[in-house]
Amino acid sequence: MRSLSIRARLSGAISLIADRALTACHETATSMVTAPGHAVAPTAYRLLPLIALLVWCGWGPRIEAATADAAADAADPVAAALENLHAANQSRSDLAREEAAWTLERQRLQAVLDATRIETAHIEHDAAQAEAARDAAKARLASLGSQSDLDTVRTQLRQNGEQVAARLAALSATLPPGVIPAVTPTGDEGTFDAAVRALEAAERSAGVLTVDVVTGQREGKPEAVKMLRVGGAAAWWVSLDGTAAGTVRMEHGAVTLVPVADEAPRTAIMVALAQAEGRSPPVVDLLPAPAPAAGGAP
Repeated sequence: MRSLSIRARLSGAISLIADRALTACHETATSMVTAPGHAVAPTAYRLLPLIALLVWCGWGPRIEAATADAAADAADPVAAALENLHAANQSRSDLAREEAAWTLERQRLQAVLDATRIETAHIEHDAAQAEAARDAAKARLASLGSQSDLDTVRTQLRQNGEQVAARLAALSATLPPGVIPAVTPTGDEGTFDAAVRALEAAERSAGVLTVDVVTGQREGKPEAVKMLRVGGAAAWWVSLDGTAAGTVRMEHGAVTLVPVADEAPRTAIMVALAQAEGRSPPVVDLLPAPAPAAGGAP
């Protein structure tokens, strides 16, 4: 605004100087014409206004340019203010976006720290338990003393396992097949472990009712039959064609098939086996007593 005022004053001053110059030229020409003994050529007098016009034309564009520059200067502060406002709004938006991102990152890092603290507590707890177990093992080892020998313990276990296996084999020879399994170590399993496994299987088998297909001797000939076994207490058999039935007797570890001649007990054995296989509705019936084993054992 100050530049516009200065340029306007300059334009006015130039206009005033031009007017005064034209007036002075006109007075000078008039005095020269009216003075005695002087004569002025009409052409020179006519050129005076032209000279003044040329002077004005030389300064006119400069005055107009100065006026345009003054208007531009007057408009520039408004544009600059708008530009500054736009830049300020952009800065506020960037600042808000950065603050939001910083808040999210801070929350994420806090969650990671909390999870790390919890995991550290769990690890410390597990480490304390492991140290307690280690100390207990050390105390147990100290209580055993330096005289204990692991090989000796293994030898004792193997000997005990062999004794249990021999007794199970002797008992199996007097019981129906399947009551006591054979003691057979598998893989890295020792004799003691195999004997324990056989005992567990015999305990489970002693309390169940099973139907198995076995091979026995009937009247000196081998024959495959279906055997109904009640634990290790008693066993009965039925031929595969369903025409014969009887009791099972163990002789020197071999299965002996003792046929039953009477129709009623033979039918009762067949019905009992059919019930065990689910082929007949349950009924109460009396089965014949098993034949005594060789040597008087039942």
